[in-house]
Amino acid sequence: MEPPVIEMTAGLPGFPDARRFVLVEWGEEGSPFSMLRSLDHERLEFLVAAPVVLFPDYAPEIDDAHAEALDLSTADDALVLVIVTVGESAEDATANLLAPIVVNVHTLKGAQIVLPLAPVEELRRPLWSKAPALV
Repeated sequence: MEPPVIEMTAGLPGFPDARRFVLVEWGEEGSPFSMLRSLDHERLEFLVAAPVVLFPDYAPEIDDAHAEALDLSTADDALVLVIVTVGESAEDATANLLAPIVVNVHTLKGAQIVLPLAPVEELRRPLWSKAPALV
């Protein structure tokens, strides 16, 4: 069965022509990660995650203009994803909490939304807390 096509209303920053994507599971069963794969550009894909699993305190507020553009009536209508960047190792992975991808689960219209009140540090929040070294 083909995954449903997500239509990004304005493309993604840096990729304005990439508008059609599919979400493909990535990792083991139960993994919070997926690949957001472009149907418009070969080899363009982003590792994304459901932030509720990794950052339970994360609750982005979408402004009325974006909610209206995506036809969102309630928070339950939205699938929120964050783009994950992996550094040299998995331990260096960060999530972009400043600009989540929001998808209407009913219409499959989506957009990457830069949150106006989020601190710039949210651009690269580490996925894994680094425990202090034991002496």
